[in-house]
Amino acid sequence: MVKLTLKGNFVIEEELKELLDYYFKGKFYRKGRQYVIPGSLYTYRKIVMNFPEKSIHPTCYLYPIIEADNISKRTKRLYFQINKSFIEFIGKKPEEVQKKDIQAYIDYLIKKKKRLSTIKTSYMALRLFYEKMMGYLDLEDIQIPKNEENIPDVLTRKEVMKLIKSIKNHKHKLIVQLAYSCGLKLKEVINIKVKDIDFERGKLKINGKNRREVPVPESLVEEIRKYLKNVYLKEAKGSQYLFFSRDKNRPLSSRSVEIMFKKALLETGLSTRYRFSILRDSYVVHLIEKDFCIDTISELTGMKENKIQSKYRFYINLVKKNKIPNMLDFSDVA
Repeated sequence: MVKLTLKGNFVIEEELKELLDYYFKGKFYRKGRQYVIPGSLYTYRKIVMNFPEKSIHPTCYLYPIIEADNISKRTKRLYFQINKSFIEFIGKKPEEVQKKDIQAYIDYLIKKKKRLSTIKTSYMALRLFYEKMMGYLDLEDIQIPKNEENIPDVLTRKEVMKLIKSIKNHKHKLIVQLAYSCGLKLKEVINIKVKDIDFERGKLKINGKNRREVPVPESLVEEIRKYLKNVYLKEAKGSQYLFFSRDKNRPLSSRSVEIMFKKALLETGLSTRYRFSILRDSYVVHLIEKDFCIDTISELTGMKENKIQSKYRFYINLVKKNKIPNMLDFSDVA
């Protein structure tokens, strides 16, 4: 039997040694009780044309995926593995596969309650091979599940307040306060430099991909002053970073902040499955609830308006529904 490995090599059993010597003399090597031929289109074609069909495992016919030049190496391996799983599921050679077989496999994945992303990736991998490479199946109308609405987790205002109060460490508390009150990503928080803070104007300059300037609550400006005096000047004077690590010339790591955040969640009695990014999501949703317009939220967060509309659609629609007035209340005209 001839088989194809995930790395793209052909593995051939002892019984086919005579054919190996005839067609691939000096181009293969022994590994245990089997022989290995490095994969190539030349090798693939020669095996398919000259070896007995019953000796060629159906997955060998998937080799063209390994040679595809329009997808990354990582994607090739993933797509090959998906097609291999499909072939093993359906028990046919690729040229025998019909559209109903692919639909049956998609339905099988749905029945197994695989994630929507997994099902979609499987569909794309099968479509690449059978529609683009094999060129004989039209899979455009294969039935796959519709997008599930991804609703971001958020904390309530009360939960955010309790979370902040539970943190005793001054540095850690300030990190959470800044992330929530300014709508910052974790990477943006840890990369804040002392020079980025404009104390007179109450502004914070955010560098990186989404460069912008955001307002800092007046009460938090005072907290930053206290932190600089009581922590920064004592432990890391001269560091450019507001939130320094043990090496004062480096910022605190993302991992350290996530660990700190998990401990704070635990202390507050909140789910530890939440990540630090929930603070930014909560900030956006709380602004939506306070009727801030999308373009203002976009300026504050650096997110594009269409992304805000898409990601937080559930909360935007919920606020709209809650604002439907009581039309029998005529106090506005009394």
